[in-house]
Amino acid sequence: MIDILPKIHDRNTLELKVGYKAPDGTAYHDFEMNTWIFIPETLDVNKHTYLKDTFYRDILSYIRLITPLYQLEELASTTCLPYQRLSEACLSLDKETTDSQQENYEREIKMYASIFKSSIRDTFRAALNDNGSVNPERCKRALESIPQIFSIYRSLGKRMEEKSIADDVLQYYRYGDEFMSNVVEQHVSRMINHLRSQTPQCYSTLEPAIRQILDNEHDYRLQMGYACVEDGSVDSNTQFVYHAGQLKKYIESNLYLPTHKRRNAVFLEQVVFSLAAGLSMIFATVISFAFQQTYGNFTLPFFIALVISYMFKDRIKELVRVYFATRLSSRLFDYKIEIRVDNMNVGWCKEGFDFVMPEKITPLVRKMRNRHSPLVIGRGVEEQVMQYRKRIHLNRKSISKLSPYPLSGINDIVRYNLSEFMRKMDNAKVPLCANKGNGQYIQVEGQKVYYLNFIIQLKYEKTTRYRRYRICLSRKGIQDIQEM
Repeated sequence: MIDILPKIHDRNTLELKVGYKAPDGTAYHDFEMNTWIFIPETLDVNKHTYLKDTFYRDILSYIRLITPLYQLEELASTTCLPYQRLSEACLSLDKETTDSQQENYEREIKMYASIFKSSIRDTFRAALNDNGSVNPERCKRALESIPQIFSIYRSLGKRMEEKSIADDVLQYYRYGDEFMSNVVEQHVSRMINHLRSQTPQCYSTLEPAIRQILDNEHDYRLQMGYACVEDGSVDSNTQFVYHAGQLKKYIESNLYLPTHKRRNAVFLEQVVFSLAAGLSMIFATVISFAFQQTYGNFTLPFFIALVISYMFKDRIKELVRVYFATRLSSRLFDYKIEIRVDNMNVGWCKEGFDFVMPEKITPLVRKMRNRHSPLVIGRGVEEQVMQYRKRIHLNRKSISKLSPYPLSGINDIVRYNLSEFMRKMDNAKVPLCANKGNGQYIQVEGQKVYYLNFIIQLKYEKTTRYRRYRICLSRKGIQDIQEM
């Protein structure tokens, strides 16, 4: 199964979070994701101006484990697996903590905090988007669970302090505590904005519980000396943002998988280049032998023929090399990424990129593109089409061995910087004149935008699904993402 979630990462960067879920029962799982990007001709992005190296410079991919799924109400209980493992790791510490004990303790704190983050995100997302409306009962249960989770987590910190655990060891516990507090403030604040704009009555009902959580957390953060967001901060909360980012990277570090990237099919590429050199050498040798037999050695015609044959030899070598390379590039992948943890092979990922001719695109993809406007077709302007191909191979047994928690697969977080597409765009603001009637006209501003169309094919076993997204761009950056 493959899930995909697009979002705007920053002003210039599109993020695709692709989840590859490998169910139990099968040792190996293979996935494919093919992406066609349709680009307006006016942006002047084509195979001559946008090279393969440029594409791989603009795209960045992180591979991480899918966070184990737990409901927020489950985490509020001391019987859930994350708390039991965290409690065991924390209470096993003493004054003479060994390196292995500390590593396990640190790992369990990271996993518990990561699970909490995913749980609160998914819970609020479901509560605020349940059938397109707010589910107040779900919001209420989530707000009741948060203090309970903090209570059982922070009780472990007090018990460790009673055992006189070294302060530098306790610091790891505080990192998890501060991270979870940041997550709560972030998601509760988003919930407030959503409720105020969508259902003010529901917000009025939940406001006492929301205010109590935020006020309690603010007081607790001040008491613990954690960084807080300040209104009118002198440095625009720079230190808070930096520290929160470092905390996030630290907590989620145990979910990210190490990768080793290298060029794919290097041996085959060298064989092709050798064949090109051999063909060009055959041509030069035949010409040399023919003129030698006719005019003999050390004659002017033989000398001229020898020079010309070597001139053509180099050109033939290059032309044959380019021909084979072009033919193979559409069938082979450019890079292979091995996913390994220590000496254990978790799987691999292959990726390839090419510009493709519109007529070579499958009929279904062309139909999904739905480019039928006479304003475009009448001008005979063709779009440029890029294709980004990915193939993922996962070893289910190896994934299961990475953690005692139930792991369903991996997330591939792809970030694509679109700055190159904005380089030749017109100004984002366009001066216009609005007619108000009765001879009154006023100057207004319009916005000049362009659209990139992404059609993504997701293949797993015998299932093939398609997604189409339209990315709205201007010179100022990404404006919107629409699923068509």
